[in-house]
Amino acid sequence: MNNKKTRLRRLASTVCAALLVSSIVAAMPASARESSFTRGGVGPLYWSTYEYQYTKDAPMDEREWKKNIDWIAAEYKSYGYDMIVSDGWIEGAQRTNKNGYIVSHNDGWKHDWAYWADYIQSKDMKLGVYYNPLWVTRSAAGDASKTIVGTNYKVGSIASSDDKFNDDLYWVDVTKPGAKQYIQGYVEYFKKMGVKYLRIDFLSWYETGVDKGRKIGKAHGVQNYQTAMRWMHEAAGDEMEISLVMPHLDNHGTSELPYGDMVRINEDLAHGGWENLSGQRQTWRSGWSQWANPFLGFTGFSDIAGRGSQMILDGDFLRMNTFKNDEERKSAISLFTMAGSPIAITDQHSTIGSTGKFYKNENMLSLHRQGFVGKPLYYNGNSYSEDFYARDSERWLGQLPDGSWVVGLFNRSDQTAVRKIDYRDHLGLGSAASTKELWTNRQLGALSAYEPSLPAHGTSVVQITPNGPHARYQAEVATWLGGTHFNNNHSGYSGFGFVDGLGHTGAKLVVAVQAPADGTYRMNYRYGNATGAVSTMQVSTADEQGRVVQTGKTVTFPQAAKWSTWMTKQDTVKLRQGVNLLTLERTAGDRGAINLDYIELQHVR
Repeated sequence: MNNKKTRLRRLASTVCAALLVSSIVAAMPASARESSFTRGGVGPLYWSTYEYQYTKDAPMDEREWKKNIDWIAAEYKSYGYDMIVSDGWIEGAQRTNKNGYIVSHNDGWKHDWAYWADYIQSKDMKLGVYYNPLWVTRSAAGDASKTIVGTNYKVGSIASSDDKFNDDLYWVDVTKPGAKQYIQGYVEYFKKMGVKYLRIDFLSWYETGVDKGRKIGKAHGVQNYQTAMRWMHEAAGDEMEISLVMPHLDNHGTSELPYGDMVRINEDLAHGGWENLSGQRQTWRSGWSQWANPFLGFTGFSDIAGRGSQMILDGDFLRMNTFKNDEERKSAISLFTMAGSPIAITDQHSTIGSTGKFYKNENMLSLHRQGFVGKPLYYNGNSYSEDFYARDSERWLGQLPDGSWVVGLFNRSDQTAVRKIDYRDHLGLGSAASTKELWTNRQLGALSAYEPSLPAHGTSVVQITPNGPHARYQAEVATWLGGTHFNNNHSGYSGFGFVDGLGHTGAKLVVAVQAPADGTYRMNYRYGNATGAVSTMQVSTADEQGRVVQTGKTVTFPQAAKWSTWMTKQDTVKLRQGVNLLTLERTAGDRGAINLDYIELQHVR
């Protein structure tokens, strides 16, 4: 990593080819951290200081900070961009309160965090902060008057220059008395002033002490890494969104899943443009960042993304002014929307020019507001890190809670190219369906396939509304948890595959479904079961706030002779008016296993 002058942002250079990995590996949790943010499915819409700081290699001054706040409030807040977020370059923040917590983004700032939190709130927006609660400033570590909140321990007792991130910041030793109070106190410190979003950086450095194959500091190990994240998670609760900016993501995010709402899945934005979005390194490697660009990062981690107790994938910021043409700008917004990523503007009032309209496309924003998270087209059940041809980074698809489909097609090549989605083979539709192109608002009529010719670096996103009385939800685009995963190794399925892995405790699948009214709905499951005996699963529902609508209900699934024999199980489920998160789970009290192809809903009159 090019840690230029030890600035606290990662530039666009690559990270180590092989990070040190602890011999202690935690078991895969049944689900990620459950919060209002993961239930919502998608990342926030906000503005960041990154572009100014990256281009100037200096912290943003307060005058520009205020100009940009006022600009976002006037031009973008009404579109949903309701948060202002600081970024790195914070070594110059050495002034701290009595507990060693930094009081502002930079010592050159006249006003503190609380002042700016109030100012931003007066604009009906929120403040987000970039900082790592595992950092202790050099100034606080050397000041004996600084004590850890709620204790008599000195701040300097949990950190020292022998274990430093750089010359201005030291790492917390989580094994020391007072470390938990310091870390959780930092989170509480920000929460009390109204900070809703905390971006926590350089976590892989803390765990391994290695960058680019070279030792740069102390390796604290996976257990201490998980302990630190657990403390932050506990303190954040449901009021603060936790963004893990540079996580190790070893074993496909095993350590991070229980503790963060969001993970970065690619290199830094840096100079931006198409090279950042689609170029750079095209191969996987062990250690952060496993994939260099958002196309591959979103594709590679799509199996741990989705609405309902799963990870939000963060493709980093966007700089519309760095793309060469509007086709590239549409592709950037389309990709981030299809993946459920935050849309983080880092263009400034002085650099945005005429390109800001791409952040304001109403159809893309509508998908975001509905919590849409899609998946790339999967060709098999192999890991993307082992089989680059297991998934298609240029064809994305998913379903909205009303059962309609959204398909995003991309052309990453430098020449005009055709991309196709077949409604029967890929979506499982038995007849033509009404199709609308979302960037142009054109109604394309009833189609059975969509096959546009796309310009170089171009995209097309369509919404497809099936006909019929049932709302059918394909399992292969649902949220997979606890070991469930995609497969297509048994014939006869609908769509492009099915979900297996529902044979051990904690395995589950979550689908966002929409109900027109409170009530009991008829449910059809299309499933396979060749275990030789009846299998059972628990089906529960909750609303978007996490309130239980139906507690776990046992559903039995009779067996067949072959896994390629697909059967239908009829049952009922309780739903509340609006969006519900329906969960099918294999608990310790269940038996057997099933493969799930899809579910269908019909209202019981």
